[in-house]
Amino acid sequence: MFMNPVVIITGASRGLGLCLAERFVKAGGVVFGTSLTRKSWESARKRISDRKKFRLFLLDITREAGVKRFISKIRRICGRIDVLINCAGYVGRLAPIEDESLREFEKNIAVNLTGPFLMCKYVLPVFRARKKGWMINISSMAGKRAVPRLGAYSAGKFGLVALTQAIAKENPGGQFKCITVCPGGMNTEMRVNLFGRKDAERQQTPEFVAEKIMEIIYGRIEMESGWDIVIRHGKVTAINPLPGA
Repeated sequence: MFMNPVVIITGASRGLGLCLAERFVKAGGVVFGTSLTRKSWESARKRISDRKKFRLFLLDITREAGVKRFISKIRRICGRIDVLINCAGYVGRLAPIEDESLREFEKNIAVNLTGPFLMCKYVLPVFRARKKGWMINISSMAGKRAVPRLGAYSAGKFGLVALTQAIAKENPGGQFKCITVCPGGMNTEMRVNLFGRKDAERQQTPEFVAEKIMEIIYGRIEMESGWDIVIRHGKVTAINPLPGA
């Protein structure tokens, strides 16, 4: 594994993204985190106070020009990128398909699939040139089996699993790894907004999921490129190999 890794985490100002940023900083890494707004920056910086090791940037990951500029900026600053974690997500509201607006469907696909696609697109040449790197796409249990009244979210998260598999098959040979992490319910603000605080408090913590991701990156959980891992109820419940490999 990399010494003092340079890490990009989307959705890094709260939830799972912030938990991951905290762990990378403690491990000696430099984290470039993105978020769509500054809403959670103050609380994030209270949790991770080292401004040199944890830097936050405004970025709309669904806008190609902005993503391209951002990746180029990180390359200029550090000369390398070691880890990309696509953690930013959007879920909207609970609604059956016939009541879902086209605007909401498109927003789910944009944030949960198009954004990760753009981030991967512009980081891939960096990893390929250096012949190493970790690309981790955060999907969901909803990306393994669809959730009723979350059809748009499920579609985006299913697509993210497929995107990961395609990247792995296009880049064989183990030069770098691209995997999908599919957590079950987590006690996050997103879960609270969907199902209420009591439900959220019954779910696994984002800290636990973050720790499992760190174990993958540091080799304590072995995974090959294109694989996906399911983390539910506070434990790893499945590790699935790349289909058709």
